[in-house]
Amino acid sequence: MQQSNEERLNMLEDKNETIEERRGSNISDSSESAYSSNGIAPNLPNHHERKESVRSYRLRRKLRRRKQMQRLVSKDGVCNVEHTHVKNLGARLFADMFTTLIDLRWRYNLSVFTLAYVLSWFLFGIVWVIIAAAHGDLYYQSHNVTDPEWQPCVENVDSFTASFLFSVETQTTIGYGGRSVTEACPHAILVVVIQSVVSCLIDAVMIGCIFAKIARPKKRAATLKFSKNAVIAQRDGRFCFMFRVGDIRNSHLFEAHLRAYLIKPRVTAEGEIIPLHSFNMDLEFDTGEDRIFLVWPLIICHEINQDSPLYEYTAKGLDNADFEIVVILEGIVEQTGLTTQARTSYLPPEIMWGHRFASSVVFLKSENDKQYDINYSKFDQIYPVPETPRFSAKDNDAMERRAASLSEPASDPLESLRDYILKVMREARIDEVEKEQDADIRNRIYNKRVEALTSRDKTRFKSRSSEHLSVNRAKNAFPLVTAKSESIDRMVLNPDDPTYHRSTGRNSSDGNVSPISRESHV
Repeated sequence: MQQSNEERLNMLEDKNETIEERRGSNISDSSESAYSSNGIAPNLPNHHERKESVRSYRLRRKLRRRKQMQRLVSKDGVCNVEHTHVKNLGARLFADMFTTLIDLRWRYNLSVFTLAYVLSWFLFGIVWVIIAAAHGDLYYQSHNVTDPEWQPCVENVDSFTASFLFSVETQTTIGYGGRSVTEACPHAILVVVIQSVVSCLIDAVMIGCIFAKIARPKKRAATLKFSKNAVIAQRDGRFCFMFRVGDIRNSHLFEAHLRAYLIKPRVTAEGEIIPLHSFNMDLEFDTGEDRIFLVWPLIICHEINQDSPLYEYTAKGLDNADFEIVVILEGIVEQTGLTTQARTSYLPPEIMWGHRFASSVVFLKSENDKQYDINYSKFDQIYPVPETPRFSAKDNDAMERRAASLSEPASDPLESLRDYILKVMREARIDEVEKEQDADIRNRIYNKRVEALTSRDKTRFKSRSSEHLSVNRAKNAFPLVTAKSESIDRMVLNPDDPTYHRSTGRNSSDGNVSPISRESHV
């Protein structure tokens, strides 16, 4: 039987105290024994870090007893997570400036928007003052200019105030008509071009950030509603975890689907502490029931079976449980085509055992009414179901299996023997059929081989017949040559003829052939 998390935690605490008293070192036994031979010690978790994780786990249990559990995800979907001790955080955020500007709060975003324009006006106002001072245009109107061909770089710009106003007019393309660039300073014309380009860039970035912040689908989740509590009750004889979800807008989500996770600490068999381990809660993903048509409020059901993380929880154990169920709803916004996500969570005190949701949310007012009315005042309404068992789904399955085994009638020995004999006979009959099939297959293979050999012999006979036919045709065509060759064959191949012995040079007494006669024969 597996040990519980509390027993494993107590064992870890005793082990840490023993090691700390004995050694007083920050290096664990496993690291010393494994790496002391070569003198290389990696950065392994020391006892202080291990005690921190254990202390965090104990603090979580203490808060659980006081019913003050800190949520990972709030009821409105905000994740209560803060990232600390991140190296180069500012540089990383600055590298993704566009996303950083969108994530800022509205007051900071509008401050950045205003500051970008004011700073650009101020900087280019300084540039125009420098140009005027270099050309000698400062306060030129108060001096008597004797040269009739002299022109300032910018008309009516002889102070910083006038330069700032000219910068605003140039960048915003207002053009009141009192100030303008002349041909006396080519570099002033270049500054006008640069300021116009910078103005376009600032408009594109700032207006784009404001538009993206307004159009992002994050606020669409505010109109997606989750029930305040979740319930556990039986449906069709099975324990189910249920919650309700609805959409209060008339425009609906496309491809809406749900996911659920149970998050709790976990202690492995080796003693490793996982502070936040997520267990997937199946919402009938294989059958497609996790994809919903969210036009009216729906009750989402998670069947508590052997694969469910709630399989071993009882009604009493649920009060002292330490977990959080996070529910995520995702869909595509109809107006913008962007994906939105709504989140909520349920703690054990918010899960009501033996309750169901009220079914009077959707109704018709009258017979002539052509629309269904959805009463959201009863959206969170639940009612108790007293006949719901208080034990876990695991115990319920065990009791059902035990009852099924007891309800089966006792088997008769004669019937068992008859069934066994019939089974043996069926198996023997199957073996005979298989043997007959094997013999039939072998006969077919043999017949195919015989047919192949027969066809080959017929082919050879046909070729020989064609050769004899060609010889007869040759005899008919050349009769003199054929008669002479036949007489030579009879003379050579007949051993009883005396001419055969003379022609071959064979001695009739000893059957030898002289060399001369052999040569002549050859």
